[in-house]
Amino acid sequence: MKAALFSSARLPIALAALACPLAAHAQDALPEMTVLAERRGGSVADLPGWTLAEWTAGDLSREAPRTLDEVLAGEPSFSLYRRQTSLFGNPTSAGVSLRNTGATAASRTLVVLDGIPQNDPFGGWVYWARHDPSTLESVRIVPAARAAVWGNASPAGVVQLTSHPAFEERHLLRVGAGGQGTYSASTSHTLVADDESMAVSFSAFGMHSDGFHALPSWQRGTIDRRLAIDSHGADLKLAWRAAPGIIVEPMFSWYEEDRNNGTPLAGNSTEALDFALRVTSEEEGGISWQALAYRQQRRFQSMFTSVNATRTAETPSLDQFHVPGDGTGAAFTLQWEPEGPWSLTAGADFRHVDGATNEDAGFVAGSFVRRRQAGGEQSLTGIFAAAGYEFTGSTRLDASLRLDAWELEDGRRIEKSLTNGALLRKDILPDRDGIEPSFALALSHDLTGDVTLGLSAGTSFRLPTLNELHRPFRVRNDITEANPALDPERFYSIEGTVDWQAAKGVKFDAGLFHHWIRDAIANVPVTDPALIAALFGTIPPGGSGSQRQNVDEARVLGIQAGAEWMPRDAVTLRLDGIWSETEFSKSTRQPLLEGQPFPQAPDLRLIASADWRATAAITLSAGYEYGAHQYDDAVAQRRIPSYTSARIGATWQATEQVMLHARIDNLFDQEIATGLSSDGLRTIAAPRSLWLGAEWAF
Repeated sequence: MKAALFSSARLPIALAALACPLAAHAQDALPEMTVLAERRGGSVADLPGWTLAEWTAGDLSREAPRTLDEVLAGEPSFSLYRRQTSLFGNPTSAGVSLRNTGATAASRTLVVLDGIPQNDPFGGWVYWARHDPSTLESVRIVPAARAAVWGNASPAGVVQLTSHPAFEERHLLRVGAGGQGTYSASTSHTLVADDESMAVSFSAFGMHSDGFHALPSWQRGTIDRRLAIDSHGADLKLAWRAAPGIIVEPMFSWYEEDRNNGTPLAGNSTEALDFALRVTSEEEGGISWQALAYRQQRRFQSMFTSVNATRTAETPSLDQFHVPGDGTGAAFTLQWEPEGPWSLTAGADFRHVDGATNEDAGFVAGSFVRRRQAGGEQSLTGIFAAAGYEFTGSTRLDASLRLDAWELEDGRRIEKSLTNGALLRKDILPDRDGIEPSFALALSHDLTGDVTLGLSAGTSFRLPTLNELHRPFRVRNDITEANPALDPERFYSIEGTVDWQAAKGVKFDAGLFHHWIRDAIANVPVTDPALIAALFGTIPPGGSGSQRQNVDEARVLGIQAGAEWMPRDAVTLRLDGIWSETEFSKSTRQPLLEGQPFPQAPDLRLIASADWRATAAITLSAGYEYGAHQYDDAVAQRRIPSYTSARIGATWQATEQVMLHARIDNLFDQEIATGLSSDGLRTIAAPRSLWLGAEWAF
């Protein structure tokens, strides 16, 4: 495995060397091209309150994150399901938990790259390591009530990733190394033809980490191993000015990763291929349109094991040896921005996904005895429109409306004996369909030159993923069953915001939000003995059994606030925090849930940061983070304690082309718990880590 990684690490350097002579023939960059699929709805995207947070290419360069979610985690409303960077976390838990709006690891936030969904077609999680930060022009988080125009998978919000402009000449090489035996390399280049009619962008990257032990030392046994990872990928994009005002862009992306999950047999791997074609037209009179088509292929596999009480031996328990997930989609977007108070964006999109889990279960006398295939197909077709109107120079109203038709087809669960080939179970599920509306209103008003108020409300939905409908999973001795009868989640959201420039160098922002969730999907504990026998047969000693089920009603109420002070031009101090109260407010199927908070949802998170530009070339930074306690189960019995973490860093612009980075995360080496299984095993986050990096722009 390491030999393969060395090859992937050499690839970026080889490509960088190849690009040097080609760059000499390139011309100056052409104007930036609009990405209409972002559906920003005109200038409202730049108003206070439209985004929860935003990072430019310069911000990403200075932060130098190993994976993109590490920089996003600097925004307190953003987190993955567990307190763990995606570098070491299981990809199935890497869905976005924005403002604690998810009761499971499934993402209630849509992630898009240049308008293309990045959530896995089968499971909805996000492979953050496949998005090299050096290839991005900007990253922004759009909150719930302003994200309704995207429809399915966006009820909590949208994370927008925007690539660097297609016709902007650039060449970049990055290398990094640090704690846990981690090292990486990436390269990114854009070349423009002499006549400025064509451009090609390509990037490649590789990363390896030896990882760390997921269990604290006092719980480990001889069977325990580090959470190692190898990942590598490449992207290629062409841009062609086919006619005046028309640009054609074919795109290709490839990614692979292999992970060890803490024992010799337990692990998972992924292969990903993406193809896309985008055509953009910018006409006179403020009218632009864009057509987009894409194909996504994922191949996932995962081995689950059972470890004995002394942690000296393990036995395979579930081998998901082939979990394909494919997605096909298209979108057409029209944007009109005439001179005057109006702006309009409208269009339609389509996405079809299909996938299944092929798995072996029932390990007896050295071999599996049962083979299962469970899966199906899912289709969504939507039309949308968003309009903005500026009443005066200080007041703007935005409205969006969307209608989605969804369909679940070819659902099945088939089980056969691996001993004699006998058919053990054959469930052919009935097809289902429905219509789901999404709409939102947003009002922004400049109360004074220093104070801006915002008010927004909306509703959207999330269709259960194929993973939730069909794929069971296991975390140590805790088993969770799929449920093909799940209904869509329905979100109703309202938010009020205020942005105040109190004085020169002093500003405050705050937001009050409330989400009401109908048919929230949760991993609900199964306590009925008959149902336990039907779903699981038997549960391992000290373990538990749950099933994904719809909970009648749930809610999230919270306040998010931030303050920034610049006592000097070279010094910036900032404090951000979010408090939220999550609750299963009504649960007729499992009354034990009523009144309980969501799993993995702390009620308070605070982030303090300080940046000092010591010289024109050197910037020093420090940060501190606090997270309140949370629970690892839906009935709030397994309590995960609160945590604190500190970091320090430095950036040195050594030359005009070279930037150097140094950072220490978890400075005081705190043991940060990320999970607690029913048999008392604690999962922990990364210990103190040093990270060194260098960036060369040429």
